[in-house]
Amino acid sequence: MQLLPFYIKMSRDDSWYMDRPHFHESVEFLMPLSRGDQMFVENQTYELLPSFLFILPDATLHKTLASEPYERYVLHVPLSTISQLSTPQTDLYQRVLKCERMVDTGVHHADLLSLLKQLDWAHEHPGAEFGSDLRILNLLSRFLVEALSIAPLRQAVSHRREIDQKLISCGKEGSLQINAVLEYLQEHLSERLTLDEIASEFFISKYYLSHCFKNATGFSVMEYLINTRILHARRMLQDGVRVQSVGEAVGFRSNEHFIRTFTSLTGLSPKQYAKQFSEGDRQ
Repeated sequence: MQLLPFYIKMSRDDSWYMDRPHFHESVEFLMPLSRGDQMFVENQTYELLPSFLFILPDATLHKTLASEPYERYVLHVPLSTISQLSTPQTDLYQRVLKCERMVDTGVHHADLLSLLKQLDWAHEHPGAEFGSDLRILNLLSRFLVEALSIAPLRQAVSHRREIDQKLISCGKEGSLQINAVLEYLQEHLSERLTLDEIASEFFISKYYLSHCFKNATGFSVMEYLINTRILHARRMLQDGVRVQSVGEAVGFRSNEHFIRTFTSLTGLSPKQYAKQFSEGDRQ
């Protein structure tokens, strides 16, 4: 039996600022061990607190910021591993999709942290003795089941700051509702937008727009737009749409630009990604 793949690491940084938003092809579990600033997930921002656990499905755009010393456990579990550990009664991936992105672990925090520590040690010291591989899988299964069992189904959470209700006041030009900008970008992905065009749509300067958007989300307007386009492209490739048609549908100026950007953000060319997904889907 081959040990199912996963990745776990406890990281420490004096400060942590992701230089760009990103997403993964695996499910990510992030548990802060110290207080950070904020985490932007999809269209919400959350506080980074040690009592929280973040559960991020594959292809979830996110970015974290921390100005103080920041410690956290990060666990990545590939979809293939999630699938093989699931049963008809306990479909782990469907639970991941349905649960809240942020979970206040409360009285379960110590147990979850203990499982992560044990899993981290076992992953670093896998051993070759009888049963060592099954012990690691047992720890992983226990963590996944416990974390997903306490995670509420998606609904309003008091610790989440809803950007669609938040007016961002950044200066003399007044307040800007950031969710309106997010919705506009989503609705016009296929168009070849520029920052000037987006700003003019909201009757503000591009400098003011950039400042407000960055303050609210941690992203620049254009990096959010590009990453969102790639996420849409990823889904279209999974549906079997041709590479050139996908690039045009999500607003890239040329097929070469699309291929170069997709490869940079995913590590695979669109053709390689579509082939890998198709092969995995058949298995």
